[in-house]
Amino acid sequence: MNDTGGYWVYGANGICGYTDSPAINGAAILIVKDGSGVGNVSYAMGEYSVIGTSNYLTAKNGYSLRYLYYSLMKFNFVPYKTGMAIPHIYFKDYGKAKIYCPSLEEQERIASNLSKIERKIEIERSIKDNCIMQKKYLLQQMFI
Repeated sequence: MNDTGGYWVYGANGICGYTDSPAINGAAILIVKDGSGVGNVSYAMGEYSVIGTSNYLTAKNGYSLRYLYYSLMKFNFVPYKTGMAIPHIYFKDYGKAKIYCPSLEEQERIASNLSKIERKIEIERSIKDNCIMQKKYLLQQMFI
């Protein structure tokens, strides 16, 4: 991992560096397995790598990866945490947990709707951030 390269490297808080050769090609669910962010879930697509503190999951045939992603976003990893100073979760433990999965068609419909809502939230958050920046600018201009 380095500061330059053609492919992202994901860490506990998102992109943390770059690499010249990706380890993964395709969509995956990234789950932080070590440290203070243990259990945080994100979704990645394309060519990329992950650092050693994260696991990546793909879906078996007949399951929607996006549906599983949204399910795992609300999954309670607390019962699977071990370690006092540095918390850990292990796939061998939480991988046995059951998640309700309706038909593939229903999974895809649910995931599509949640993706639209997620995108709308991102847009609204961006508008809010732009309004805050504009307010700061206008307040600064009042006192020049």
